[in-house]
Amino acid sequence: MQDPQAQSFARLRLRLTPLRSVEASIVESLSSPGELAQTRTQNLISVRTSRSSHSPASRSNTPEMEEYEDVYAHPESRWHRVLYRCMRTTNAVPGRASTSQRSEMLPDDDDAPAVTLQACAADMRQIWGCPVIQQYLKEQGLFMEEQSGLLILAVFSTTSNGSLPKAISRPMANDILRTRVKTIAPTETVLPNLEPGLEWRLYDVGGARRQRAKWAPFFDDMDLIIVLVPVSAFDQVLAEDKEINRLRDSFELWDELCQTKALHHIPTLLFLNKCDLLDKKLKAGIRLAEYLTSYEGKPNETKKALNYLSKRFAAMRKDSTAPQNTPCYIHHTSVVDIETTHTVIAYVRDKIILGQMRDSYFV
Repeated sequence: MQDPQAQSFARLRLRLTPLRSVEASIVESLSSPGELAQTRTQNLISVRTSRSSHSPASRSNTPEMEEYEDVYAHPESRWHRVLYRCMRTTNAVPGRASTSQRSEMLPDDDDAPAVTLQACAADMRQIWGCPVIQQYLKEQGLFMEEQSGLLILAVFSTTSNGSLPKAISRPMANDILRTRVKTIAPTETVLPNLEPGLEWRLYDVGGARRQRAKWAPFFDDMDLIIVLVPVSAFDQVLAEDKEINRLRDSFELWDELCQTKALHHIPTLLFLNKCDLLDKKLKAGIRLAEYLTSYEGKPNETKKALNYLSKRFAAMRKDSTAPQNTPCYIHHTSVVDIETTHTVIAYVRDKIILGQMRDSYFV
């Protein structure tokens, strides 16, 4: 007789199958037409190859479909184009997008994902709260907080009658801070109405290896450079090169930036980000010294680790060809912490304005 717990998991798996269509719908809205066609072709080939490699007796174990990789918004996607147009035409004032703009951005069945999530909410909460699942994730060293688009906290807030909160269809600030838009090309974001008389222009450039050394010559007139280093990724490898540790790659990126003469005159802010996830990993027993040999013999504590990383990045800056009189600041951040993020943004604003006043000889 089959284990009752195994039967329960099998039923849960069957009831949660509709979530795959939700994933496909979201991927379609965020992808460019060419990228979407390529993804479908690759998935079809993968499934056919998988099926052909199985004997008839084992075909019942064939995966139902190939999993999507990390989801991100492509700059050429319909969602991104309409968002940019809405920001330009409404001066970034929330809620002023026209009905035609909103209808263009969303398909006719735009409520379908929310309806499916509502139907699966109870099962999602059940499987996430299962001690067996949590123990397995812990044993495998899997931190779901690092997965893009994880809105499990919204599922926790499901009301007693089974309805989903508005956060699912109308994301709140906490939900937005936990999402990601992967950078695959330099993008510009204009925020004209944050405060009177001041327009922010943010240029996001890729940190991936294939994108480095290409953008620097075009951004030598910036007011400030912000570098984000995910310190919680010390036990992970690059997506484009499985042999390279992500923290090691961050050291190399920082060194390249410090050695780039075209950017030497621009003040730099280095954010050691995702400190909250670093703290969880270290408390879970994952040792930083196993991935960063120079940390061997030091306490596996968050504060000690962050201080060590700060000193190492600062030493690399000092030993580089960057002028010592060009400001460089290092901060420990967690962007999902709204209060801290607000303080950091205010700090960045003050530094930019002070620099502009200094260049204009006002100070």
